[in-house]
Amino acid sequence: MSLALFVSAGFRGTSVRDIADEVGVTQPTLYYHFGSKDGILSALIQPLMDAGDALLDELAPHEAGSRALATRALEGYYDLIAGHLDLFLLVESDRSVRSHPEAGRRLAEQAARFLEILASSSDRHDRLAAAAAIGAVRRPLRLFDIDPIEDRSAILACAQAALHAG
Repeated sequence: MSLALFVSAGFRGTSVRDIADEVGVTQPTLYYHFGSKDGILSALIQPLMDAGDALLDELAPHEAGSRALATRALEGYYDLIAGHLDLFLLVESDRSVRSHPEAGRRLAEQAARFLEILASSSDRHDRLAAAAAIGAVRRPLRLFDIDPIEDRSAILACAQAALHAG
């Protein structure tokens, strides 16, 4: 529905009229339920944001920098993205979604918290390794020939190697 429209035409290129026509309701009905196109986007990616918050809440009480926490964090992050792959791809492919005042800010905050959990210290090398591990999870999932279930172990092994390199 609106996700497919946002993916094909972009958030900025999709009108409320386009969404209403696709869903089969009137524009006033959409405005009543969501308030605006921004509200539609926020509601659409809410499950991704909620899952990110839940993962971060689960990881928060543990000691940062431990290998067990890093392994759990990378696995959780992978499963989060793979479980919401269409939403992740929308966020990754559309700059206007990433810069959205509500959703973009919240996703950026989650990314910063996740980086802090993965980095074993505030040392530049540790932060670079954590960023490389995150990239090792995110980048393959953007490729079209990846099977998120079949390729999970290989992708996570690469992410672990990036995190613990050097």
